Amino acid sequence: MAEPGYPLCRQTVTLYHPDPDAGTVTRTVVRGAFLDRRVRMVHTEQGQNRASAFLLIIPERSARRDADYTLAPGDRVLPGEGQAVAWADWDAFVPALVPGLCCVQYVDPKDWQGSPCHLEAGGWWTRSGSGAHSLTN
Repeated sequence: MAEPGYPLCRQTVTLYHPDPDAGTVTRTVVRGAFLDRRVRMVHTEQGQNRASAFLLIIPERSARRDADYTLAPGDRVLPGEGQAVAWADWDAFVPALVPGLCCVQYVDPKDWQGSPCHLEAGGWWTRSGSGAHSLTN
């Protein structure tokens, strides 16, 4: 079988990975990714609430996970080439305050025939910036 193709992976994204022990935020620009952002309506006991969600795909040929970048739950993703973020500004670097910013809730590396092929990451949050366990609750 042929290696998977990634024709939609033509976007540039900036990944932000905090290191609380060092008091730093590592910024990595990745070209050749796919970032899909969307809005969902979440139904709760209080009524309908608007929630944002995203899916990020980074093919291994665009950037090698754990070698070229680190991505973990709690990290941030911004479309395009984003600015550097200082550790002192990390708490205010949230989707509710930064247009287009996404907060990673899960990271799912994928393999193809025993070798890494791409990484999927995603998340969802309400206007207040808080995450949800599912888009349906």
